Amino acid sequence: MKRAVLLAALVLGCSSSDPADVVGRFDGGVVTAEDLHREASRLPPLLRARFETEAGRRDMVGAIVDKRLLAREARRRKLHEDPEIRRELEELEERLAIQALLAAEEKARGSASDAELRAWYDSHGAELAQPERLRVRRVLAKVDPGASRSDRERARERAERFAGRLRAGERFEAVAVSGDGPERARGGDLGLIGRGDGKDARLESAAFELPAVGARSPVIELTDGFAVLELIERRPGRVPSFEEARGEVSNRLVPQLKRKAFDELLSRLRRDADVEFPSLAGPR
Repeated sequence: MKRAVLLAALVLGCSSSDPADVVGRFDGGVVTAEDLHREASRLPPLLRARFETEAGRRDMVGAIVDKRLLAREARRRKLHEDPEIRRELEELEERLAIQALLAAEEKARGSASDAELRAWYDSHGAELAQPERLRVRRVLAKVDPGASRSDRERARERAERFAGRLRAGERFEAVAVSGDGPERARGGDLGLIGRGDGKDARLESAAFELPAVGARSPVIELTDGFAVLELIERRPGRVPSFEEARGEVSNRLVPQLKRKAFDELLSRLRRDADVEFPSLAGPR
């Protein structure tokens, strides 16, 4: 069964037979270590892992041999001469050759020049704008969304006690340790948040209402309980400088450069071939 699965995965591939490092033989051919490595590299990672043991490699060699025996039998019956197979092979060869041609043109074209990068940045820099983001910390009294009214009241009272400790001057990090949520291990730090980040909309709204660094919210109700927030950093929205954004600009330009190389090649080939497009309208 294992060999049948592997054979199905290999049957579309093809491999050579170098006489060195032979790992399998059959009447009229051999399988080399290079063949084995090449075929293994073509397998999906999950399937490849199943054949990393000695027994697995033996199964793989057997599957390669089976594939070659099948191909040899197909040739013996002259099935490779079937017009439909020949046509599909020609189409495959054409596609692979075109892919190689475009890759060569893109390589010859090279990466974007500094002038091209700057021109894109000047025209599209606003697309790279970074929105305003806040860094806040929270002390949470967790309560399940489906909790009873009494359980929710107890959670709110607990959050009010947290707020009282903060008003009394206790450090936020010390109070946060008494709270819930994974942020308690980070002194309550929730990290950076932005509008529409997918976090609790009520948390985002309350955070962006905090007027200045160091400001705290009253006890607020969130999806996962009741909490007090404190603003510890505000990063205004900004457009990064060209130097900061150079890598991103280069990545954004890649598809355009590929398209430009394709268009220039095709235009040159059409011009050299005197391509014309006569009217395709049929007889009236």
